[in-house]
Amino acid sequence: MTAQTPAQEEFQAMLDKAWFGGAPSDRHPEDANGGADEIDEADEEARHREQQMEEAMRAPSGGRGGRLNLPPPSFDSGRTTGVKGVIADARSFEQARREGLGRVEGAGGEEALEEDEEFLEKWREERRRELERDGSDIRNRRTSPSVRRFGRFDEVDALGYLDAIEKVGWETVVVVFVYDIECAVSQVIEEALTPLVATHPEIHFVKVHYDDIEFDNAGVPAMLAYKQQGELFANLTYIIDQIPEDTNFDTQALKNVLRKHKVL
Repeated sequence: MTAQTPAQEEFQAMLDKAWFGGAPSDRHPEDANGGADEIDEADEEARHREQQMEEAMRAPSGGRGGRLNLPPPSFDSGRTTGVKGVIADARSFEQARREGLGRVEGAGGEEALEEDEEFLEKWREERRRELERDGSDIRNRRTSPSVRRFGRFDEVDALGYLDAIEKVGWETVVVVFVYDIECAVSQVIEEALTPLVATHPEIHFVKVHYDDIEFDNAGVPAMLAYKQQGELFANLTYIIDQIPEDTNFDTQALKNVLRKHKVL
């Protein structure tokens, strides 16, 4: 069996890692149940795209040591990320290598290796340009990009409530104010909360009527704080009870409560 070149060994190690030991975020959704969506923050998208490029740049030189043992083309057709993206890259490289280096098969070992490495560099650069074009196309197709800055108090229904806590960046904190329009205490809490919405634009504040989400009216007004796309970390039902009796209730008093519970 012919020995593999260093580039070939590098790629095989990367392929094994992606197939057997990769983290959920490195896999295509069909290969794993975990991982966040798209996270759709600009810098997260950039990091993800850079990771794609970094993995693609580790493709094999192919060497003279025989073809890679790859699944059928239908397995990774159209994929650019995760395990299937890695395999698609390998398949693309193998095809390009066979077509581009057939003319030097008869060359000496050292000369052939030099030609192989030169071809590898050219292939890597072309693959990088392809990934950059793909990333640009994806950004251009986006119709509702998420943002890190909010500074507004959105009123939502049940579906909007779910979207608000799930369809945000992984690090975005979402505060849901559950109110009763007929409750005077709800109005007081909202008046105190509104200034905090403007001064904390990194947090997504929304409000929803308790009946829309079948929330127990006895716990209204309430504030529910979420992180990591849906993890409840602060459940402040009937939030007025969180205010000390000897404290005048105002925005500062509410701010102190939210800070105590790590919401702000």
